[in-house]
Amino acid sequence: MMRNLFIAMLLLGATYSARAQDVDAVRLFDEGTAALMDGQFQDALRSFTAAEQSGWASGALFYNTGLAYYRLDELGQAIRYLEKARLLNPEDPRIEHSLAVAERRQRDQFSVLPKPFWKKAQQGLVRIIPLQWAFLIGLMCWMAFVAGWTAKTVRALDGEWYRRGRQAALIAGLFLISHAMASSIVPAFPDRSVVLEETLVLREQASDEATAILEVHEGLIVEVRAEATNWALVKIPNGTRGWVPSAGLGDI
Repeated sequence: MMRNLFIAMLLLGATYSARAQDVDAVRLFDEGTAALMDGQFQDALRSFTAAEQSGWASGALFYNTGLAYYRLDELGQAIRYLEKARLLNPEDPRIEHSLAVAERRQRDQFSVLPKPFWKKAQQGLVRIIPLQWAFLIGLMCWMAFVAGWTAKTVRALDGEWYRRGRQAALIAGLFLISHAMASSIVPAFPDRSVVLEETLVLREQASDEATAILEVHEGLIVEVRAEATNWALVKIPNGTRGWVPSAGLGDI
């Protein structure tokens, strides 16, 4: 009895703590929003950053953070937080408009490399069936195939519908498990980051002495393909790859 009461008190305390944390985050958000409207952009940013550090995340918080950074002329951080807001609220026209305004200030205007058909198919499948579900459903199909094969061997159940069922389970299981494993190695949606420095140099190797490939500038969105100590291998929109200091990037 006492043990159950103790557990209940712990759960109640955790719930109260979480609610108190949310209340503090909302208070900070409201303070930041008021400061943003008054033109106190540094004060607004401090409040928004404190709200985010408390563990609170919302499209409105990231959107207002992006606006504060934009007003402070920090283009990279502005685009970063507006992209974060779009991930949470993809249909919000205000976010799309603000991103379009910010992106017009980018120095880099690279052509976008078209996606291969297999990448589009992979992304579409991941949107329909997340990887965890794909693996789980594939495993269940494989187990159904094994069960059907066992029934055929032990109980001689081998009619037309049994054969079709086994074949469908085998094909679906192999496809879904292969898709889940392949997508865990080559993600359908690679990690993205924004260039935060005014200029970053792409290099052939993760070293300041390595041959320079080209320069990229603040606000450019890149795909992060690999990481080494203090360095990241990135892919820019036209398909060019190179190593840049990871400190100059902000994840989305």
